[in-house]
Amino acid sequence: MKIRIVVLLSAIALLGACAAMRNQNASDDFQQSSTTYNRMIRWDEMEAAQWAFPTEQLREEFGRRVDSAKGVKITDFRVKSTACLPEKGEATVIVEFEYYREPSYKVKTVKDVQKWKYTDENGKKIWRLTTLLPEFP
Repeated sequence: MKIRIVVLLSAIALLGACAAMRNQNASDDFQQSSTTYNRMIRWDEMEAAQWAFPTEQLREEFGRRVDSAKGVKITDFRVKSTACLPEKGEATVIVEFEYYREPSYKVKTVKDVQKWKYTDENGKKIWRLTTLLPEFP
């Protein structure tokens, strides 16, 4: 009887450890995706970001936002907050982009609330952006 209890408790602990490791891997994957995305936006790689991060359903509209951002130069960005919930497969990042639109050199700030979803694509888990590139007025 005691052996069964020990085996059962060991199995429960092992399952808990596996779940914790999956959540940690998902968090690490999210951090990498989010950082790469924001750096791409910062360094004028919006078109490449369009194909790498948004969900397939958003890509066309995301592309229209990229087109409307022609002439926008991002000077800096700040991550204001990050909330990653790997057990729910969701994350939110609030970023402020500083930018100017040529030919003006007046620097403006836009807030971007990024929503992310951890999805399964072809048997591989990947973080996808579910919100559009912000408008740069």
